[in-house]
Amino acid sequence: MLAFRTATGLVNRRQRDKRRRRRLIVLIALGPVLFFILVLIVFAAGGNDPNLVPSTTAVSDIPPEFLTLYQEAAQAQQIDWTILAGIGKVECDHGRSQLAGCNPRGTINVAGARGPMQFLGSTWRVGADQFSLDVAGPAVAAGQEAQGYATDGNHDGVADPWQPADAIHAAARLLRRNGAPTDYNAAIWAYNHSDAYREQVLRWAQSYRTATANPGGPQPVNLPPGPVALAQVRGITVNQAIAGRLEQMLAAAQADGLALSGSGYRSAAQQIALRRAHCGTSNYAIYEMPAGQCSPPTARPGTSMHELGLAIDFNNCSSRSSRCWQWLNAHAAAYGFHNLPSEPWHWSVDGH
Repeated sequence: MLAFRTATGLVNRRQRDKRRRRRLIVLIALGPVLFFILVLIVFAAGGNDPNLVPSTTAVSDIPPEFLTLYQEAAQAQQIDWTILAGIGKVECDHGRSQLAGCNPRGTINVAGARGPMQFLGSTWRVGADQFSLDVAGPAVAAGQEAQGYATDGNHDGVADPWQPADAIHAAARLLRRNGAPTDYNAAIWAYNHSDAYREQVLRWAQSYRTATANPGGPQPVNLPPGPVALAQVRGITVNQAIAGRLEQMLAAAQADGLALSGSGYRSAAQQIALRRAHCGTSNYAIYEMPAGQCSPPTARPGTSMHELGLAIDFNNCSSRSSRCWQWLNAHAAAYGFHNLPSEPWHWSVDGH
């Protein structure tokens, strides 16, 4: 009888293992399709925890005062602070962008947005014109968001979209009113009616909330504050933080008979020149047009991993049938490099 139970248990375990493997194969095959669905599930299941520990990416990328504000505003609305931070990154690079509407104070962009979280005048308070330059004034009371989202986050008596505390607390209110924390998909869509925008926000949010440490493998890049420290690796200029792993990967490729070459770091001026060539010459085309509308797709200035020296465009890697792409696809992850699916030649530390 014991032998029978043991044999039956083994059969059951094997059947369960087969089912798990089949499910895993399906998930892997559908990974690109399910990525954002899974991300949204992650945020819905506990994504309203404002006490999430920031990842190394968050600590290195978000100015301390902004990180504190994102967490405080999220606490007040019981939503995920990384979503707020993702929006702050995409909109004005946490207040650092020099685009019109982000800086200097008092400017607006072509859509009428202003301040670190890019509020329209009419969204800040009902009755104001979309392009009104000065919409600072009394706060809109909680529960009265139909009248706008003007918020006095720093308690100075004035709700001003140019004040980071006011703007970030207002953005948290907007997300909460439009579905967060139960439906971040709808909440982000309410902030900006663009699938590409939502995708960008979710990717940044995920990078801020999840450390990418891989025991036994490449560790996450932890960048010091200040100017990008550069290094040359076999003719490719990259951030000093990834020079070692890149050298190891290029050496491994050479040992397999493949000489990899390409370009890495790109200055802000070079990124702007690319946008002008790929997207158009207007202010909107250069600084605001979604990357996917350019030909070829080109990141907006201030958002490219090339500007951090953390991405490489490899030569002779223009298609997935190339030897370059096939070798990288098989080996690059072991060195901490990941492909941007839409660009076979583009590899970075996070796949952006």
